[in-house]
Amino acid sequence: MAIPVTERRRSQRFDLSLPVKILRLGGREVELGGETRNVSSAGALFAVEGETPPKGSAVEFLVTLNTASSGSEIPTVRLRCRGRITRSIQGASASDENVAATIDRYQFVRE
Repeated sequence: MAIPVTERRRSQRFDLSLPVKILRLGGREVELGGETRNVSSAGALFAVEGETPPKGSAVEFLVTLNTASSGSEIPTVRLRCRGRITRSIQGASASDENVAATIDRYQFVRE
């Protein structure tokens, strides 16, 4: 017999694969690339290339929502987020590390 599980998330998650770049980790500047797995208004789960950010670290990351095509009047839009690393989750392969982070503050950036 299956035991019902109560959903405890505060906001709906959306499965989105968007480019992400970690800009600051703790108090230092870094440049780590990756891709989101899912995003909500409260946080994001993303795969990270390179070092795994430690739990509890302050983080600043940039999520690219769209990329302007050449000749297009639509600018590239990114979401600059600040929050904290909440956990790391081993992905499908040994080199695939998924990281969850809160989104405490954000701003839209157009280029």
